[in-house]
Amino acid sequence: MRECVPIIVLALAAIGGLTWAILALRSSLARERRLARVDDLTGVRNARAFHEAAGAEIERARRYQHPFSVAVVDLGSRVGDELVRAAATILRGALRATDVVARLGRDELIALLPETTAASARIVLDKLRAGLAELRLADGRPATPSIGGVTFLNPPHAVEEIVRATDERIAEAKSTGAPSHITWNAAPSPGLEGR
Repeated sequence: MRECVPIIVLALAAIGGLTWAILALRSSLARERRLARVDDLTGVRNARAFHEAAGAEIERARRYQHPFSVAVVDLGSRVGDELVRAAATILRGALRATDVVARLGRDELIALLPETTAASARIVLDKLRAGLAELRLADGRPATPSIGGVTFLNPPHAVEEIVRATDERIAEAKSTGAPSHITWNAAPSPGLEGR
């Protein structure tokens, strides 16, 4: 039995080492998963995380028949990193903790606004416009972000429809120079009512 003691001690040390390694790997994996959904520059979610959250919101809206809105900000071309970071900070500060702010592209931020009506979405767009009015380009000139929003009374069939609808709002906002909002009232998917 005495000769087994060193073997048992070595076995326990090995198990302890493996346990530590497993915990370290789990922690690293959790960190990597988080980073895979966060934009490095701004600290808000990235496009992948937005698509996941929007897909979940479509399903939730379909199930509970609640409206939701989306606000999008296009900062314009040739903006610097500081302006993008500042805009993301403004969006996070202006929105609720339950809203999802994400960076879709180099100069485009989007916010998913669960259970937000058209009237509330217009208030959010005005709040964003006022907050973003303070942004300045690197040379000191005022930035001219375009702001758009869409309220979905009935959920779209796919996240791509959300992106397409917000792209249309941005195009309109760029042409008019004012925030653009539309209430999008798609018909519910057949056979999904009452689920």
